[in-house]
Amino acid sequence: MFAYPMEVVSDIYVSKVGGFSCELDKDEIGINAKALEVNTSIIANETYAKLRFFGERAYPYFFKRSFRIVGLEENMEGYEFSPNGEVVLPSEFEDKSVLGKDVIINTVESFRIDQDYETVINAIFRHALCSEGLRRRS
Repeated sequence: MFAYPMEVVSDIYVSKVGGFSCELDKDEIGINAKALEVNTSIIANETYAKLRFFGERAYPYFFKRSFRIVGLEENMEGYEFSPNGEVVLPSEFEDKSVLGKDVIINTVESFRIDQDYETVINAIFRHALCSEGLRRRS
């Protein structure tokens, strides 16, 4: 029924940029609410995502900006830019050169980390300490 967002790996989706809306805050992106419901496990207005355009240089994960995914309803301004589940960006990012470009929507953080960065940081430090201890023994 909807072409996008298309899940390529668990909790990672591909879509296209459909347009821009001044109704969205600078930390929000919009996607057709019905497309979210039918094609994804994304929970509108709760799930956060990191975006990346195809061909764009990869930045370290924690330096990427997070966006709250808003489900666009028929009465909302950006709805007409997302008829097939395309991504609608806030108007402050308006750049005609990105219209129609493929974009990766990464929601892994929302579903797996769930804003619990302290646990992630502790796990990284534990791993680093264990790795250092193994190197010293060798």
